[in-house]
Amino acid sequence: MKSVLAEGTAWSRHAAGRLQAFIAAACQDMRLRGMLANDPATALREWQWEPDAVPESLPPPMSAISVRMDDATLLGPVEWCTEPDAAQLRQTQLRLLLAGAKPLGLIHGDERSLVALASWAQARGYYALLGPYQFSPQQDRHKNGYSNRTATVTAASPGSGAWRGLLISTDQQTVLLAWLCQLFGWERFLGGLLGYPSCCCRAFEEHWPRAAAGHEGDVGLMLLEESAGMHPVYKMNWAANIFARYFGREILQHFPCQWHCSGTVAMARRHLAALEHYWPADALEIRTCLASPMLAAPGHGYALFHGGRVVRKHGGIRLIYDPDRVETIGMNDGLGRAIASSRQLTAGTVANWRIADRAVPGWVLDTSHPDEMAV
Repeated sequence: MKSVLAEGTAWSRHAAGRLQAFIAAACQDMRLRGMLANDPATALREWQWEPDAVPESLPPPMSAISVRMDDATLLGPVEWCTEPDAAQLRQTQLRLLLAGAKPLGLIHGDERSLVALASWAQARGYYALLGPYQFSPQQDRHKNGYSNRTATVTAASPGSGAWRGLLISTDQQTVLLAWLCQLFGWERFLGGLLGYPSCCCRAFEEHWPRAAAGHEGDVGLMLLEESAGMHPVYKMNWAANIFARYFGREILQHFPCQWHCSGTVAMARRHLAALEHYWPADALEIRTCLASPMLAAPGHGYALFHGGRVVRKHGGIRLIYDPDRVETIGMNDGLGRAIASSRQLTAGTVANWRIADRAVPGWVLDTSHPDEMAV
């Protein structure tokens, strides 16, 4: 443990020196500020940083920034460097990083658990840093505690136990640049470092203001509403299904720019292949969930119908399922019980489903056709 702590201290001091120097220059050096705005790739190259893809502009900070840089802030209190919880090690994002399928992991959680995970990762040759901010997760309604937004964002205070972000990678440069992206709000650049398709990184910047204002930050739900419209069923490739994350299963960590994004579908397939190689049983469970019909009912919750199927017959649409294989979240208004006491749901003439003699607005995602794109 002592050697791990020593290596962690050496790394955090190196990181602090590099980050402090760049932050000071980005705030004060007019030449660097101009280059960040107009030619960021060259600006970063002068600092011996050469990432694969850099946006056409990285806005420099509007005012001076003072950031605490010490071992406790960057890696957390030493006394919290314990073994991480087993559930943390089962996170899909971490597993993809360990399998070499992701260049960078960004994991959110309370400070104590992230410090333990950072220590664990460093003991295995990874570079890790806690992000510059702490925050409170702003839980979405009807999503099993999932949060797409944050609240009360402030400068990190080590030992507070507040929620933070943890950056992990095999590459020093990637971790340092991702930390700066968080500090300066370079969201598109951060998305690229995380390996997301460039089209999705651009789209996220465009979609986020509307999603944050009207959909609790759920870009996926906003896109579904716009794409499905008044149709009660929306058919999409299972690989683009990001809604299973609310049930604890995921293969992607980003919002697609659109449901038929080829880069997103290809990434999902690569991720699944990596999971199948190292964790075949868990990969099968995730794949099965992603390919099962799901009811998204804004304002009410979600229902996942394992093994269910959408049937179109005689001009009508029904969802047939086994009530013993249904998972529901957020449905505290009797809808969950109604679904569990039946074996089928019937679609209305517009975007709604008949549940317990009620017309419930929502859409069923039909992901049962593995080779089809969204239509």
